[in-house]
Amino acid sequence: MHQPYYKNLVTGEYRLPWVRLHALKDYYGMVKLLDGFPGMRQTFNLVPSLIAQIQDYVSGSAQDPFLDVVSRPPSDLTPGQREFALASLFQANMQNMIVR
Repeated sequence: MHQPYYKNLVTGEYRLPWVRLHALKDYYGMVKLLDGFPGMRQTFNLVPSLIAQIQDYVSGSAQDPFLDVVSRPPSDLTPGQREFALASLFQANMQNMIVR
């Protein structure tokens, strides 16, 4: 499994939320599926950039502006955070991802 390095090395912030989202939605689930097939052998290759980014989240040191915004009640968002949310949190393709 690969994942580009989304952490900005200057600011320390994550530029995109994909590591966190895929780790929650996909990576664990793929491995968990194997519980139903105890005789099956499978190899998962994790690239170092993916492991390093997941470790940031696990340790609590990830600076993720996407997570900061979605973790707050909408009424607590500043105007800048609201603009960020509208511009950044609706990146899923309607036909290919939402409608399905």
